[in-house]
Amino acid sequence: MPRYTVAVAFAMLAGAACPGGQSRQSPNGAPGAPAASARPDPAFAGTTARLHRVPPGSGAPAAMLRSVTAATARGYDRVVFEFASDSAPGYHVEYAPGPVRRCGSGDVVSVAGTHRLVVRFEPARAHDDQGNPIPQQREVALELPAVKEMKLVCDFESQVEWVIGVAGAKPFRVSELTGPARLLLDVKQGT
Repeated sequence: MPRYTVAVAFAMLAGAACPGGQSRQSPNGAPGAPAASARPDPAFAGTTARLHRVPPGSGAPAAMLRSVTAATARGYDRVVFEFASDSAPGYHVEYAPGPVRRCGSGDVVSVAGTHRLVVRFEPARAHDDQGNPIPQQREVALELPAVKEMKLVCDFESQVEWVIGVAGAKPFRVSELTGPARLLLDVKQGT
């Protein structure tokens, strides 16, 4: 990805992650989008264990995933999943212990990087009421320090799942913002 595109993506990401949004964070992370810098974030506390947030009560409508963006920050790469509503669906984030497969075909999905983070949302959808894909870009090669590639692998029966190819099994943290709902996934860079 050209440097200009990454810079523009980071500027949009920083704006999307900060203005006026209310923040809720996982026990392992802190919200916000620090400025890019060569210095690592000394406060980065993350985990390599699975993180799970229970979906809203039964009957909750499927949250529509509006966009997925990624950029580098100070000591970590950030992936932002933005939804069309003010509340995020339930989620499950973990390193895949084996091959990741597409939900419809069962085909193995390959991504750049040595490890795979799987992010699943429910109830959620990545298409509009007419069945058109949203977001339209469903495979993104990035080559950031930690995040190498992202692919949508499932959008079926109120489940949306992305696989993220990463440079190593590094600690990650999850934060939530509202107005609109966003899930921030930070993956630590380096050793």
